[in-house]
Amino acid sequence: MVQNLTRSFNIVVVEMRELTIKCRYGNKAALCWGEGNTKKILALHGWLDNAASFYHLAPLLAEKGYEVVAVDFAGHGHSDYRAQGHYAHFIDYVLDIQDVLTQLNWKKPILLGHSMGAAMSVMYSAAFPEKIDKNIMIENVGPVPSYGKGEAASNLREALLQWQAHNEEHTSFHKNIDSALQARLKVTPMEAKYLKPMVERGLKKTSEGYHWRTDKRLRLRSLFRFSEEIVQDVLSSPKPETLLILAKPFTYALSYPTAQQRIEKLSAKKLVFIEGGHHLHIDKSRQVFSEIESFLE
Repeated sequence: MVQNLTRSFNIVVVEMRELTIKCRYGNKAALCWGEGNTKKILALHGWLDNAASFYHLAPLLAEKGYEVVAVDFAGHGHSDYRAQGHYAHFIDYVLDIQDVLTQLNWKKPILLGHSMGAAMSVMYSAAFPEKIDKNIMIENVGPVPSYGKGEAASNLREALLQWQAHNEEHTSFHKNIDSALQARLKVTPMEAKYLKPMVERGLKKTSEGYHWRTDKRLRLRSLFRFSEEIVQDVLSSPKPETLLILAKPFTYALSYPTAQQRIEKLSAKKLVFIEGGHHLHIDKSRQVFSEIESFLE
């Protein structure tokens, strides 16, 4: 434990604790709500986000008897980076899930994933359906689509060139937290008060100002992507009961031709549409909570 914090959400007051989970390949930082509650939820955030993505949703679940541990994926938030020279493949985040669950030693927890976290949760739960009770996916239906036909070589070339030119030095700084918040609001529009906890957790203060904590390798073009055939094969595999929550209308997260096919292959026990943006679990947390509560009961 690093520190104890308390947060108030209207009538919901839930203690939030910061955790460090010692894994084989680097420490994973996490936030925990409802510690000691019998029912367990592992919450998995999206690309370039962090555990505070669940700052508004997790206390609502904790108040209903769930222990929620929201982990920072490697290279995000306060977690360690991947080893030097290691490429940041998306599929490696499934290893993060496996390592964290091994350390937590939970029996059949629920997975709750947003965006990239949802993609990784379905990959893990399809691989080990006997280890997961239920899977809740928000705003994603599997890994990023493969490159288009005829683009494989050019995309590999671009990825290699980006890797060659990459360095870990930070050259862009914000003078204060509000400056960083305003920058993030341009790409994640909502009321600032909802987004601020995630932005604060994602910043590091230096003598030159604030820069994002995220590993700069996360922004490099991927050297490898799964084919659509493989993704849909995973989605159609045996897996735990699944709740799929999507924004209405579709956001950029599902702006690819095979999105509807993936939804059909997933065969979620319950499919819900909520009007909002890609991060609807943040600014529409109570609506999302209501759907999750109904599904889990």
